[in-house]
Amino acid sequence: MNDLPLNWITQVLTNTRAESDARFLWCTDENALNTLPAALHQEQLLVLTNRWDVAEQAKTRGFTTEFNDFDCSAITDNSLDKIFYRISKEKPIVHHLLNQAWRCLKPGGQLLLAGYKNEGTKTYIEKIAKLMGCGKNSEKNGPVYSAVLSKYTEYDSTQLLDDNDYRQPRAIAQDSNLILLSKPGLFGWNKVDAGSALLIEQLKHLSPPATPFTCCVDLGCGYGYLTMAAAKLDICQNISHWVLTDNNAAALQLAQQNLLNNQLAGEVVAADAGKGIHTKADLLLCNPPFHQGFGIDGDLTDKFLHSAKHLLAPHGVALFVVNQFIPLERKAAPLFSQIKLVLDNGSFKVIQLGL
Repeated sequence: MNDLPLNWITQVLTNTRAESDARFLWCTDENALNTLPAALHQEQLLVLTNRWDVAEQAKTRGFTTEFNDFDCSAITDNSLDKIFYRISKEKPIVHHLLNQAWRCLKPGGQLLLAGYKNEGTKTYIEKIAKLMGCGKNSEKNGPVYSAVLSKYTEYDSTQLLDDNDYRQPRAIAQDSNLILLSKPGLFGWNKVDAGSALLIEQLKHLSPPATPFTCCVDLGCGYGYLTMAAAKLDICQNISHWVLTDNNAAALQLAQQNLLNNQLAGEVVAADAGKGIHTKADLLLCNPPFHQGFGIDGDLTDKFLHSAKHLLAPHGVALFVVNQFIPLERKAAPLFSQIKLVLDNGSFKVIQLGL
């Protein structure tokens, strides 16, 4: 997908002249996937991303890269000359990074910001321009808003944009029998997702296999709800090997914390839809995403299905839950010999797959 705001960011990066002591930061997420240029300003530029796949691509292209949950704490105040940012999908992440831009930029340093009109970009530009004490300096080119904003005011931690306490995990679903931590920026972060809960309900009533399950892969685990809930079920009591994998830095951190809090031994692995994992699971659970950045990407379903085929043991069971309009059965047909619609409640489908 051709992302016009990202094109603007990479163009201004290409055209930026860098003194030898200049320091630049490029904050990027899934919007940059498969569109990263070759390394620019290698000595001056750090690419900071919360996506494992983007981080791996950036490294192969020669960028100095950090993969974390947009943690800027190691960057000192007033130390950066320029920050480049194509705005993210989630408002708390955007506000968090705009606040950090205000803190980290030198006096006179510049924030170069871009996004589509329907992503709230104009409002974000107005908010951060007010904090940094500069004019809006925004331009509209078709559906894209962009701005070059200079910092003229001293950072004031009492005047920050509301990021919903982005960095702080918090307890959710306290009416369940699970101890769950989540945080803004993750899918369904402040509740138990209805599709995931439906999958667990169907797993509870699944016919026990002839040989008990011993290894489970939670593919696209998020903060780990499927694993934590499945571990409470009788059908999963013989599982001794839990593998939780995700692409998102915050999800990986919280999945690890939730394992500890629920006293469950498991392995948390950073991977792009399970790519590179060689575990063979006799149970695989998946509530796959169907959004890539701001858009709906049908190829994501295909990616998770191919990964499930690779990870599933010969007599294993994969349970997927998807929105009712996702044609998972058709997409799964070339890959799996057993395809069973377990439930369709009009909103979600639970589908059982086998090799």
